Amino acid sequence: MKYKGIVIKLTKNKAIVTTEDFQCYYIKRSPTICVGKEVEFTGKEIIKKKHALVKLALSAACIILVIIGLMSFTGIIDINNILYSPRVFAYISVDINPGFEMEIDYEGRVLNLVALDDDAGEILNNIEFDKVNISKVIDNMINELKAKGEIGGNTKDYILISSTLNWKMEENNSEIHEKRQRLDIIINEMKNDIENRYKADVYLLHADIEEREDAISKGISTGRYIAYKSLENELSIEDVKEAAVANLIEMLEKGNTDSIYRRFESSNYRGYYIRTESFRARISPYVDPIEDSIFKIVPGLAAADCISFESMNYPGYYLKHENFELILKKYEDTDLFKADATFRIVPGLADGSMISFQSFNYPNRYIRHREFALYIEEIFTELDKKDATFIEIKVE
Repeated sequence: MKYKGIVIKLTKNKAIVTTEDFQCYYIKRSPTICVGKEVEFTGKEIIKKKHALVKLALSAACIILVIIGLMSFTGIIDINNILYSPRVFAYISVDINPGFEMEIDYEGRVLNLVALDDDAGEILNNIEFDKVNISKVIDNMINELKAKGEIGGNTKDYILISSTLNWKMEENNSEIHEKRQRLDIIINEMKNDIENRYKADVYLLHADIEEREDAISKGISTGRYIAYKSLENELSIEDVKEAAVANLIEMLEKGNTDSIYRRFESSNYRGYYIRTESFRARISPYVDPIEDSIFKIVPGLAAADCISFESMNYPGYYLKHENFELILKKYEDTDLFKADATFRIVPGLADGSMISFQSFNYPNRYIRHREFALYIEEIFTELDKKDATFIEIKVE
């Protein structure tokens, strides 16, 4: 017999589904299942539960759904708002060949942990995660996988991590911006912790809610789906599903090494461009030679998902901040230089169709012009936002 119903709640390994006659069932959770999705299942897929308390809990969940449906129908409440959980700050997918997805709160504590494949399911029961910091949970994952001999040894391990901010359309830009800053801090701390503790290469990707939903519908982790979008000219979705994480990261890093030359025009001083002059960064009009305002955009020296600015007419020299002022300096093989010369591209603080540059090691600061010189500073006012927003121009 076949059943059809709506998913109303997810647990670690199961989904609660309500049918049209308001009967509720536990079924096995799969990567394609999400709250609010209509699913079909057979009697064989129903997980049998004998305890009266479980039956009572399922009945209560269905009664709540009925109430929500009636209130939604009468216009009292929006069911989409109910399905959005404010407790979940972000979704983090982790691929170490086994794949996991975590729901975290604003403090970076794990609220839920789901296995995205059978291999991950085998170790899930040994991992404590409820309200545990995300770095500790990943630490436990790695140790479990090492104990099983699936990672470790003499070769470097590779970890693909994607982050998706959980936000509603009605939130304003300042709220979203503050949340993105917070998520970046959590993710960067986690990445640094993993790389300091283990011989691992961590590759970070970012996704939005729509991309996560697309990944779920295709039965793939969000990280692998974003990798597929970058590599779809080379790999099919099935290839990406089956590929080793190390191979995916290698291909992503290779794809990011293409030379891209750009100029950047100030959003509020049109005709003024980011340029270098006497090894200091500023904005100026009528740049001569024009090469002073052209930069080769390369993968971030400190993080491949960020960028660094290499001077076109001084190859091997990069824009970096020093005492919070932007200068042009010859490359130094130190962690501090790499971090100071790395920036994350974010939607323009004053106009989302443009771009802004967030400091990698001072994520609360952004590149902005002040009295025509460039600094990394905290952004507070509307003028600050305009001064920190730029127009990207391709250079052929």
